[in-house]
Amino acid sequence: MMVMGPRKPQGLPLDGIASPKVSKRSFYITISAVSAFAIIVAAATAGSALMKGSTPGIVAKKSVTPVATVTTVAANLHPVPDVLNLTGSISATDPLSVGSSSVGLVIKEVNVEEGDYVRKGQILCQLDSSVMRAQLAAAQARLNGSHASLLKAAQPNRLEDIGSFEAAYQQSLSDIQNKTAMLDQAKASRDLALNNATRYAALVKEGAVSQMEAQTRQTEALTAGSTVRAAMESLEASRFSSRQALNRLAMAKEGGRKEDVDISRAAANENSATVQQMRAQIEQTIVRAPDDGLITKRLAHIGDLSNGGKPLFEMIRKGEIELRAKVSQDDIARLAVGQHAHVSDNTRKAEGTIFQISPIVDETTRLGTVRIALPKDAGFRPGMFVKGIIERGSRTALTVPNSAVLADEGINYVYVYQNGLAKKQQVSIGARVKETAEVTNGLQAGDQVIVSGAGFLNDQDPVALGQ
Repeated sequence: MMVMGPRKPQGLPLDGIASPKVSKRSFYITISAVSAFAIIVAAATAGSALMKGSTPGIVAKKSVTPVATVTTVAANLHPVPDVLNLTGSISATDPLSVGSSSVGLVIKEVNVEEGDYVRKGQILCQLDSSVMRAQLAAAQARLNGSHASLLKAAQPNRLEDIGSFEAAYQQSLSDIQNKTAMLDQAKASRDLALNNATRYAALVKEGAVSQMEAQTRQTEALTAGSTVRAAMESLEASRFSSRQALNRLAMAKEGGRKEDVDISRAAANENSATVQQMRAQIEQTIVRAPDDGLITKRLAHIGDLSNGGKPLFEMIRKGEIELRAKVSQDDIARLAVGQHAHVSDNTRKAEGTIFQISPIVDETTRLGTVRIALPKDAGFRPGMFVKGIIERGSRTALTVPNSAVLADEGINYVYVYQNGLAKKQQVSIGARVKETAEVTNGLQAGDQVIVSGAGFLNDQDPVALGQ
């Protein structure tokens, strides 16, 4: 019976001297040929035994010849480190594009370069605003004029004018007093003339006075009545003039008409809005940093024309960078915000922290995004490819030795010892830790996995257990 020893490295004979390389397939063919030869010899021996009357059962046992002596290890549950490996590129946590809404203005000054760290409100560049400033001066002049018009509409009279209106009103009051006195005097004269006319009319009847004298007194009474009426009309005229003087004084003190004031105020507001607009447009010609951050690209050059849709600078807000990694739907469920990650690009290393886990998983790839914040001073730059490791403690898993796991065209498999045969079993491998491989599918606890000699076997090969 031929017994195969432990697997030897390809290309080396047992004595360690280099020999022509023999492929695994060629070795399998050789073993198979030997096995076939052994089976033919066994069949011939069995035929001879039958002719001699031997027992058939004894012949069957001699016909199964192991092709190799192997050792096995039981697949068992062991604690393994729960480690998630990540890959991805460094990117800005909050990238910013800085530009100006002004169009067609010449860039006359650039104050920063790529790599500069700027503060919020710092001037990055300035556009030519000379034309706008001239327009602002004209608008300001119009605003000043409209304010003056509004003041005049609200109070069109000067203090001197108001004083003259006050004096005219007081004069009208004095005139009323004079006219009232004249009316009283006229009424007294009229009453006296009426009494005299009445008395003389009686004396004419007695023959004490002549008819002419009585008529004279009657005429005087009529004249006195006319004087009273004239005095009354003059007093009424003076009262009317006084009321007019009072109205003029009140209007002078109160100001202009409401309609005139409203029109003047509307014109002032319009000019004020124009001034504010011009100031805002001038401010837009000064490009400032929207926040603290690192300038990554300078697209502005002196002499270029500004374009409202084209950024002038690109920057990383506050200089914060991150690793955005794609993680399977199974792994993403086992992550949490605040977990630490070790990130490296084989030159630089840094300790990162998960600060955001994507709330959705891509329905095509079944992957979600994990965002890991990195220190600003780690030396990483946006665009760098890095690897990350997240340690999640340990977990219990079914494990076998690494040496028992074979691969063929990307498919992992092991040989399981069953009743003297080597059964080829495809498996799924998870984490590999030192000499141990995690088996996630294909085996059960207690399965006897062939370790020594597995590399020389084919499916269903008869094998013998070694010590």
